Amino acid sequence: MSERKVELYHTEFDDFKTELERRNLHKRLTNLVDGSIDLALVKEFYENLYFSNGPSPKQARVRGHLVKIDADGFNTFLETPVVLVEGETLPTYFRYCRLPSDPREIEAALCIPGRGFILNAKGHPGRILRKDLTTLAQVWSVLSYSNLAPTSYTSDLTVDRARLIFCLVSHMDMNIGALISGQMTSIAQSNSSRLGFPTLIIALCRARGVVSDSLTFERLCPIINLAYIRKNCWNPYDLTVFIRGARRASARPVELPSTSTAPTPASTSIAPSVPAQTDSQCFEAILQSIHQGQIILLQSLQVVAPLGSIPSVEQFLEKVA
Repeated sequence: MSERKVELYHTEFDDFKTELERRNLHKRLTNLVDGSIDLALVKEFYENLYFSNGPSPKQARVRGHLVKIDADGFNTFLETPVVLVEGETLPTYFRYCRLPSDPREIEAALCIPGRGFILNAKGHPGRILRKDLTTLAQVWSVLSYSNLAPTSYTSDLTVDRARLIFCLVSHMDMNIGALISGQMTSIAQSNSSRLGFPTLIIALCRARGVVSDSLTFERLCPIINLAYIRKNCWNPYDLTVFIRGARRASARPVELPSTSTAPTPASTSIAPSVPAQTDSQCFEAILQSIHQGQIILLQSLQVVAPLGSIPSVEQFLEKVA
């Protein structure tokens, strides 16, 4: 599975866009310019991935060039610095993963009211259905499947995946380089046909001087933009998010998921009802849509107008601030 590029304009799903920028994921990880993937080069990278003496650096020799995949190298290449709390040696997410997690806390952050983990045969949290996730959690899960922890299983969230998405929506800092490095190592050792991070690998190889001579290329997955979110991630029962043009849910009660065992308080607690959109909120959404349309028109005019005759988007935003 190839990575996804993210293209969201000002005021378009800011809950996701702002956090993406806070983590610096927008600079390179979700903005890899080259949309062509040389699968032969990616396969050679994984086939030649090996460990030198000691735990680091991890590296692969590709067509005579050494390509390192250690955590520090990734963070430098992706411009994703590691943020540590004073006195700590590990980012918040890595420390969180070492402790028992509270399923109710995860459900409250990721699920629409009244939904939660489906219990397994032993009565323990097993998975969260995709249709029970909030819009924001669905968008982060889509990005995680391709750019952070690739997998072909995308129907619902396992417990480990739910913890990762909980970290992202809860603003926990993490070591992106260490996460990706570990994922690549796991892929190389699994001997599976899954080739994760192909676009990132191509960018790393080319940065080290590797020349691609393949005649067969594959393309990136569809871009995550407002249209994609509206079509694939929008949950009509998530009343905390308003996306113009998306279908609203009918006013019927939410049914609780059935399980093979008796439900626990973690999966049956009902969250307080969320009030419907007010007239002022609808009016604000209309203004935001008009503003987005102005920016899109401005960008289109810049393509055909003489250089310098049309203000840049930054100049426009500064003028109307």
